[in-house]
Amino acid sequence: MNHRRLWLQALGLGLVGVRGGLAAETWADAAPVPRIGATRLLRRWLTGNARLAPVSFVPRHEAGAHCSPGLLFSGETTLGLVDPHHEDPLWVRPHALPGGAVFRPRTAAGTALGAGRDTLGAWRLMDGEPLWRRPAERQWGVPCLSEDAVFVGDGHALLALDLATGGLRWRFAATLDTLISYAPVATRELVLVGPGDGRLYALDRDTGQLRWERNRQDDWKYLRQLHLASDHLLIAGGYTEKLYGIDLANGDTRWTFSAGNFINSHHVVGDGAYLWSPTGWIYALDIETGEVRWRHLTTGYRGSPHDWDPLVAELASSEDRLFALDLGHILHVLAMAGGEELARYPLAAVQPFVTPLDRRQVALGGGTGELWLVALDEPASA
Repeated sequence: MNHRRLWLQALGLGLVGVRGGLAAETWADAAPVPRIGATRLLRRWLTGNARLAPVSFVPRHEAGAHCSPGLLFSGETTLGLVDPHHEDPLWVRPHALPGGAVFRPRTAAGTALGAGRDTLGAWRLMDGEPLWRRPAERQWGVPCLSEDAVFVGDGHALLALDLATGGLRWRFAATLDTLISYAPVATRELVLVGPGDGRLYALDRDTGQLRWERNRQDDWKYLRQLHLASDHLLIAGGYTEKLYGIDLANGDTRWTFSAGNFINSHHVVGDGAYLWSPTGWIYALDIETGEVRWRHLTTGYRGSPHDWDPLVAELASSEDRLFALDLGHILHVLAMAGGEELARYPLAAVQPFVTPLDRRQVALGGGTGELWLVALDEPASA
């Protein structure tokens, strides 16, 4: 695994596994270059950090009835909350997480969770009041928050922690010498986790007891990103360049999408799964069947790794638009319904995430650690 992949994993973004045969098509299939849109800086906030983990959008129902939707940020030094309508942050706190907060901060039940490799911390979302801290025995993975619990890997073990106190509810030990680096997912009854040993485990949410497991190391090698598509379907990315639709009742595979190269940033919303490959293709799949609804070629690819389309941020969406940020600091905006690239927005040097507030406003991290609120103007010829 090269340095760039390790860096993406550390941010909690994760590389995950483009349909066989599609990668063989040439750069000549590329659509005309989309229109270039203009951006406007609406607001900027100092964060006290030189770098930022990906920022979370906090909807009104999470922020509280008396609050506007917010943006929760964290970095190597601080964690804080801003209101997009106000110039000053609502609060900023030194988080004292050794090594900094490397994963996207998460919220649930009025609580903000910041996470580094060595320590987890929880703060009251309303005002940033510290609630608890918990050191790792070995190394924390990306956490999953769900209602009143935190599900998170510590080395080869999956822990269920009480969200209010950080206390241990249960511990499930997977195979020794593995790391649960990627986030588990939780339903009302199950917690699903792929700890890197070729297995997918389904555990009882309340007790941690094993319900079922699937070992498909020869096929997927190990699973990286997991996303719940519905109450009965899991979308999982394999190391071996495939995306899987998996039945939550028993772990059976409903469909497989072969990508032909590593999949970066698969994103599940509504009835669609969206993914991007280093070969330059962005795909939209039907979550129930795995069939391709559309595909869009962002750049030319002629078979060499040097031609890889350098997408660095996980795909994001808002309303009817899909957002993809590439390593050249170009933001691609696509129509989710048909895959048309509506516009490209050249940006100043930004950090590797994009957080949309709606179809016309996004949050970005400035190169020196500022948090920016940016408006995306429609191209003049649109």
